[in-house]
Amino acid sequence: MPEQTGGEKVLPASPRKITKAREEGRVARSQDLSSAWSLCIALLTLYLLGSSAAAGMVSISRHYFQEASLLADELANPQWVALGALARMARILLPFLLVMLAGGLAMNLAQVGFLFAPAALTPRFERLNPFSGFQKFLNLRSFIELVKSVVKLTAIGAIVYVTFRSRWQELLAWPVLTPAGLAGAMASLVGLVWLRVVLAMLVLGILDYGFQRWQYLQELRMTVQEAREEMKEIEGDPRIRQRIRQIQRQMAMQRMMRAVPEADVIVTNPTHVAVALRYNAQEMEVPVVTAKGARLLAERIRALAEEHEVPIVQKPDLARMLYRTLEVGQPVPENLFVAVAEILAFVFEIDRRAGKLGERSGMLHGLRQRRAAG
Repeated sequence: MPEQTGGEKVLPASPRKITKAREEGRVARSQDLSSAWSLCIALLTLYLLGSSAAAGMVSISRHYFQEASLLADELANPQWVALGALARMARILLPFLLVMLAGGLAMNLAQVGFLFAPAALTPRFERLNPFSGFQKFLNLRSFIELVKSVVKLTAIGAIVYVTFRSRWQELLAWPVLTPAGLAGAMASLVGLVWLRVVLAMLVLGILDYGFQRWQYLQELRMTVQEAREEMKEIEGDPRIRQRIRQIQRQMAMQRMMRAVPEADVIVTNPTHVAVALRYNAQEMEVPVVTAKGARLLAERIRALAEEHEVPIVQKPDLARMLYRTLEVGQPVPENLFVAVAEILAFVFEIDRRAGKLGERSGMLHGLRQRRAAG
């Protein structure tokens, strides 16, 4: 299959691109769902608090109109009268406003989550371009929004028509009702229409949120080139990574070669493989591989060992086993400890390097005991 290198967005948005879009304030959000939820919260709040709020408003009206003759002292300062009326109305409306605020925040958190995007507040002067603004009215998104608006208006109109048609006989009786009865009948009819509209709007809002989420992910899809550029930003340029790995290998090689003069013995193949071992009973429980190499590197290890008078022992099978199973810095396993201990015991007797003689004080006896125990 040929590789796609054009500008077509064939890859889904990466987590990094989605996070970056959120930081810019670009998220999937349905305004229709938020509006429907606000209507639902308002209806529920009126159902729970409407009677007490209505009683409070009646009390305020009676106080300022029916008992106006008793307010002679207060009317001398109309500003205080107005402030008092506003304070009483605020106490009645405050629970309603708090519930509406909490409901709106809950819906935003459900759709978007907690999001603080200062970048979205940055002024963008390209938005002032009238030509680009006019183009927004001619794209597919604007057409879809128009279709959605028509569907919503049609649904609301149909709900109102069906509701009034089903209760037209009750409407004919309204003129003969008392004021209290008329208020109750009107509240019942408005509540029924409101409930049906809210249910319809919630269904449309949920569908709209699904569409907005799909459209949001479609807009964030990436081309193959964009994915490559993002990978470079995350991992760095391949040439730089290769150079870093090369430097790391060189540094590891230098550390390994510096460890060869401090080794106790070099086990060889004798020409293809070389493994350096070191054992200090005060610092380690078992011998440790300090360097290893094959072919040219094995020759360098042997040459450096001869230069610093490190004993070299030819044990082909053991050398190959150590080279294949152990990495630099790893201890010798139990199944190879006896063979390694025999070599070290032999080396400790013949090695006369001044630094090693002081280090091995009392070590040879302990090594023989461990070899015998093994």
